[in-house]
Amino acid sequence: MLAAEKNDLVHLLNILEYIGKIWQYTKDIQAPEDLYSHNDQLNLNASLNLLANIGECVNKISSELKTKFPAIEWPKITAFRNQVVHNYLGIDLVIAYGIIKNDLKTLKTALETIIKTNIQEKIFSLAELKLARDSKFYLHVDFKNIL
Repeated sequence: MLAAEKNDLVHLLNILEYIGKIWQYTKDIQAPEDLYSHNDQLNLNASLNLLANIGECVNKISSELKTKFPAIEWPKITAFRNQVVHNYLGIDLVIAYGIIKNDLKTLKTALETIIKTNIQEKIFSLAELKLARDSKFYLHVDFKNIL
């Protein structure tokens, strides 16, 4: 198995993929109430599931990377994942909507910067990043912001 730092690229790309999917599912949503009522809650449920997946990926990111990029509020991401998974009925839709419409933009930009930095420092493999770009698994990742 690869060292934790070597797996970080995969986890970061997965998070970017999930962000892209969430935005696809919520692009026509203009208010928290719309998120709840739209499409019989299918888009809400899918988005919350992906937010939980983001938190799970954050749990798998190496402590070295988290320490190197402390501006990202890693513990808050994990805490929201725990809220979604363990207290689904207690989720505040206004908070979830805010995360989707505001916080994910900041996170996306930060993760793209982390990937670019780690590619430049040769911590991540450029060849691996290009393979990911050409795969069918990362269709919602904006690779032009990374490469």
